[in-house]
Amino acid sequence: MTKCSIYNKRVHRAVLGVLLLLAAMPCCVAGNYIRINADFSYARDLMRKGEGAPFIENIALDDARSWVGSGKPESLKSSNGFAPAFGIGYRYIHRMLLVDVGLGVEYRYRINHPYDIEDVKADATDDTGMAHIVHHTWSDRETRFEHMGVTLPVMIGAEWNNIYFIAGIKAGVDIWGRSKEKGAYTLQGEYPYYGNAIFVNMPNHGFVDKVAYEEPSVPSSIAWNIRACAEVGYCISSLWTEKGFGRKARPRYYAGAFVEYGFAGANTNYRPLLAGIRLTALLPIPEPERCNCLDY
Repeated sequence: MTKCSIYNKRVHRAVLGVLLLLAAMPCCVAGNYIRINADFSYARDLMRKGEGAPFIENIALDDARSWVGSGKPESLKSSNGFAPAFGIGYRYIHRMLLVDVGLGVEYRYRINHPYDIEDVKADATDDTGMAHIVHHTWSDRETRFEHMGVTLPVMIGAEWNNIYFIAGIKAGVDIWGRSKEKGAYTLQGEYPYYGNAIFVNMPNHGFVDKVAYEEPSVPSSIAWNIRACAEVGYCISSLWTEKGFGRKARPRYYAGAFVEYGFAGANTNYRPLLAGIRLTALLPIPEPERCNCLDY
């Protein structure tokens, strides 16, 4: 007998043993439930350094202006925010198995800090007709984002001794959103006539140093994302009455922690990362009663 066949037999025995163990465990609860949940989480946007960055070398002025205040995804120094959400769905429980599908409504608010757009050069002519080079810089940039959308989770997991774990995929569509950017703007002048002298902070000549700017809010286009999700928690109110093999289910209440990671999405939007707490109520769906009457 080869080592491979011995290994395969051991794997098959281990899998069979796990299945028999699960089958032998008592049923914690069974039935069909309407699931209602409320979430509150920390939220941030995901964008790797260097991806979608506008501050490339020799960028044109028109290109730089097309990025400032646009809400386009850029590399980020930091991102912080919050995201409340509400969901409703269906959960099926059989022994330890949990299967869950549903629909959610989510609001996300984040403050992002993109990298500065530095030293964007352009040719110019001043009031006296003298040619020179101007240097544009947008620094201390801060963009505030708001999004509202719907989510569709598909999850599978297990519950044992009132402790549960569930994981799956969640598709999200942002149907409304807006962004607004503010920061500091600097304009310097370089005059070749004066030996390439740099004119700084001369407002009477239009040269300013870190003057506050604020762009008007920009609506966001509809965008989608797909997230990997995981949740773990505890049934804080395990209430039901046993009635033979079938159990008359009563509402069950859970408190848990969850994380969601956006691993794919539209190029016009950031991918979300969320981590927070979730309160869930399971309301049993009544099963039709069977008539066991005997006909005479």
